[in-house]
Amino acid sequence: MYRRWPTVRDRCGFVLVAALMAIVLIGALVTGVLFATTEDTRAGSTAAERDLALMATESAIATTITDPTTPLPGPIGPPGTISHQVDGSGPRVIVYVTRLDSALYWIVADAAPDRGHFGAGRRIGILVNAVEGADRSITIDPVLRRPWSELL
Repeated sequence: MYRRWPTVRDRCGFVLVAALMAIVLIGALVTGVLFATTEDTRAGSTAAERDLALMATESAIATTITDPTTPLPGPIGPPGTISHQVDGSGPRVIVYVTRLDSALYWIVADAAPDRGHFGAGRRIGILVNAVEGADRSITIDPVLRRPWSELL
């Protein structure tokens, strides 16, 4: 019996299928690497923006406490809350001052996130004591050892 050995012509279809599978596999790997890189960049960018928002809120509270022209609310409770915007080089920060008692105030700084970066904002609050001196000057001091706390 005559046995025929496979020729190059018989294997052409197999080489084409193997080449197509290799191209699809390489394309999938490249797509996966690009996706992972994009997600890592977004996560790093959001973390940096959260840190910038925290610095902006801390700065806004420090400015509010140390500025002698800061208006303090007269009425006690949420209806008497005074708010003002603190402009800086970072995100937009709104500071809310609420009178809790005759000398206690709750100051909250809120840095709103940008539209495209959900969760990149921060809100911190501080409990302060306002004492009026003999010369009618007001001194504002934090009440607790850890001056501010992050609010959700």
